[in-house]
Amino acid sequence: MKQLLCLFFIVFSSFNLFNAKDKLLCPENKEVDRLMDEAIALNREGKSKEAIGVLQKTIDLSKSVGCEKGELAATKNMMLVYSHAYDYKNALQISERVKDLALNQKNYKTLATLYGTRATLYDNMGLYNESLKEYETGLQYAKLIPDADTSHYEMSLIYYNLSPYYQNRNDDKVLYYLEKSREEILKVSDNSEEISLEKKIDMLISVNMNLGIYYKDSQNKRKDIKLSEYYFMEALKSLDQAKGEVDAYTRIDLYQALQEFYKLKKDYKKSIEYGEKMLVLEKSNSMPYNRRVGYMVLAKSYLGIGDNKMSQKYLDLYSKLNDSILTIEKEAVEVPVKKIISETKKNSDYTIKKIALISLTFLVLITVIMVIYRKRSNKILHNKYQNIIAKLNSEKEASNEAKISDDIESIKIKLPANTPDETTKILLQKLKKFETSEKFLKKEINTSWLASNLNTNPKYLSETINTYKGKNFTNYINGLRIDYIVRKLYNDPKYREYKISYLAEECGYASSQVFVIAFKKINEVTPSYFIKNLKEDQVNTQSQEHLAS
Repeated sequence: MKQLLCLFFIVFSSFNLFNAKDKLLCPENKEVDRLMDEAIALNREGKSKEAIGVLQKTIDLSKSVGCEKGELAATKNMMLVYSHAYDYKNALQISERVKDLALNQKNYKTLATLYGTRATLYDNMGLYNESLKEYETGLQYAKLIPDADTSHYEMSLIYYNLSPYYQNRNDDKVLYYLEKSREEILKVSDNSEEISLEKKIDMLISVNMNLGIYYKDSQNKRKDIKLSEYYFMEALKSLDQAKGEVDAYTRIDLYQALQEFYKLKKDYKKSIEYGEKMLVLEKSNSMPYNRRVGYMVLAKSYLGIGDNKMSQKYLDLYSKLNDSILTIEKEAVEVPVKKIISETKKNSDYTIKKIALISLTFLVLITVIMVIYRKRSNKILHNKYQNIIAKLNSEKEASNEAKISDDIESIKIKLPANTPDETTKILLQKLKKFETSEKFLKKEINTSWLASNLNTNPKYLSETINTYKGKNFTNYINGLRIDYIVRKLYNDPKYREYKISYLAEECGYASSQVFVIAFKKINEVTPSYFIKNLKEDQVNTQSQEHLAS
């Protein structure tokens, strides 16, 4: 199911609040409004550092002229700029000042946005309980907003953002909050003075679109293609009813969702129609990730109608764009890591100095304990790493000795002597072929899907995997996926440069967090530790080869 871009939506909807010329922040000093407009323009150009500098000037000026409304607006937008730049620490620090100012002014609308933003920040940091509390607080403030239309809109937005919070945690709550969001946005009047019709329709399109995606999701127990199409059609109706221009990003997302929906239905002509519409819009809005998906779905759709030439065209475009995206991601990955290391080192140095002033003896004792513990931990981890490498080398040697056929039909397995019947033997043979086909990389895989592909039933499939593989279905699939990515990292150095999120997606995981947990459970080391040691081994090998030559 498609992720909702909550943080992106909150940041830019909030900036637009202060862009209207008829709402002066500080009537006594128009310079405050000029600075705010300048900051908004800089942020839209991607110049977040410059925008923060101008916002600080706006805050200072607002304080000097006693304009609390201007100070609140500038402080709030500074928090949002930091949020958008993934600087969660500064964003959360500034949010405390926003809260104080908003409470003093009884600005419940700002408080609702504030807590929604804080919830997103905590969610991105993995602090899920804190995130949920912030959403609940934001909802309470949204209910206190005096203007009914604004209140309904803000509640709809929070419910909408709560939906992806429960994604992969609780499908029932995903649906509940999407329906609540739809219920609230429909209460907003079409003639509202505070919430424009375009803004209402934009929200309604987003909610209906995600309800369509929810019912389309193959892993959803409530999967219902008819309901999915109903909500997609509702989103299209809203798009047609819009008097003004609906946000381009919303339209792009909708067209892409429709493209994927009709490809699923094998209505390839409609899939192509919406895919081409999406690409036309994307050209002037630069959304490379949407474009990448669009290219791949178009390649498959054209193949579906037998147009091999067009299919190959889009497949080539997909390959080129994918390579470019991966290159950019690889170049960007080291920046936040170096920043974290630098901050950690500074904090560590400060802590050590402080402890030294308190008690030199205590410092020495702690240092000795830490060194012993670290050495022991590093030794244990390195032994686990070496065990993985030994296993890979052993498999490689065995593979070199055996003659391996590329014909999947020729693969045989040695069955246990106590295999009870011919049906089980056939199923085990099919599982062996499945393990070599890499179909386990599909994100939508579950027992029903695999049972259907192997011409058996889910219950019998699960029992067979439990008995002969010694694992439940989830652990069986996790084992295949993690073994696949371990071999990729071991055999192909370029994989060691990719982000964890890419590696997770490569081996079939929708969530980086789930991938890391599965990797550590199977190999007893994290993927980051495994990659670091592979790189060190590569450097050592190259050095030895250089010395030998």
